[in-house]
Amino acid sequence: MSDQKKKNKFDLEYNKYCQFFNTTIIILVTIFIGILLAILTEQIKFGKNMPFILVVSIFFIALIFSIYCLIRFHNKMNGIMKKINKLKI
Repeated sequence: MSDQKKKNKFDLEYNKYCQFFNTTIIILVTIFIGILLAILTEQIKFGKNMPFILVVSIFFIALIFSIYCLIRFHNKMNGIMKKINKLKI
């Protein structure tokens, strides 16, 4: 396979992971804004009630998963850029 075709393939792969990266950030921000609005409108109240603990738990699970995905996608994008730089075009 020629270097130009490899570069095109790497560019497509990079764009795919870039979209994953951006979508993960959007999902994380949407969850954060949703929880913030629910707390501000008093749909979820601070205290000893179970819904607040459940919402906070789900938020932290989503946060940890999102950070994992962001790191993974970032590493893959860096790897692709290194492969592109090694090509002789």
